[in-house]
Amino acid sequence: MLMAGAEPFFQRGGPVGALLIHGFTGTPREVRPVGDALAAEGHTVLGVRLAQHATQPQDMFRSHWRDWYAAVLDGYWLLRGQCEMIFAIGLSMGGALALCLAADAPLAGVAVLATPSLPFVNAMGWRARYARWISYGLPFARKGPPSPTGDPLHLAYPQYPVRAIPQLRMVVTAAAEALPRITAPALVIHSHGDEAVPDANAEYILAHLGSAQKELVWLERSGHILPEDVEREVVFDRLRAFVRADAPLPTRP
Repeated sequence: MLMAGAEPFFQRGGPVGALLIHGFTGTPREVRPVGDALAAEGHTVLGVRLAQHATQPQDMFRSHWRDWYAAVLDGYWLLRGQCEMIFAIGLSMGGALALCLAADAPLAGVAVLATPSLPFVNAMGWRARYARWISYGLPFARKGPPSPTGDPLHLAYPQYPVRAIPQLRMVVTAAAEALPRITAPALVIHSHGDEAVPDANAEYILAHLGSAQKELVWLERSGHILPEDVEREVVFDRLRAFVRADAPLPTRP
C-alpha cells in the first residue's frame, strides 16, 4: 500500500515534458513542487515512483537499482508518446538516474539537484561494500535529523534499509561512468549547506559531463532536499529558465 500523499503524479500540459525523479528512500512528494512550478508554465509533468519506494521500508530489502531505472524508463516512454521534447530532472539519487537516462536516450536537457557522484561513492567506506551481510544483524540505519530549514511535511522512509545501500552505490557509480557520454544541455544545482552530499560531487559532475552547454548553480542556505527548502524559489526559477532556453513557452489561448 502506498503512503498517503506519496503517489506518482501527472499533469498534462503542452508539448514539452518534464520527467521528475525522487531520491533514495524518498517519494514523488519531494519533487512535486518542481512539477507544480513547471506545470504552471504550461508544460507536461510526470513524477515517477521508484520501485520499492513510498510503501514500507522493508520492501527495499529486495531492491535492485535497475528496477529503479526501469521506472524512469517507463516514465520517459510515457512522455515520449505525448511530448515533442523531454527534460529529466532528478533530486539526489534521482539525479543519478536522470544522468543514466541522459546517456541512453535523447533529451532536451538534464538537471540534477543535490546529486551524489564518485566522491560520494569513494567516501562510503567498507561498510557499504559489506552492507548485504551487515543487514542481517542491522536491517536499518538511522537517518539524521531533517534539515531545520526544510519542509516539516517531508515524506520519506524514516530509516535507510541497509541491504539497499549497495544498490545506491551501484547507480551512483553507473551515473558517474555515464557522464562523458552525455551531450544534452545540463544544469547542476547544489547547496553549500548540503551535509548529505558534499560540494565535491557537484564539481565532479560538472567537470566530467560531456555536454557542451552546462552550468553549476550554488545555493548557500539550503540542506539536501532543495525543492522543499528555503531557497526553493531560486531552484524553481533556475529550472524554469533552463527549460525555456531550449523550449519556448506554449501559446495560451
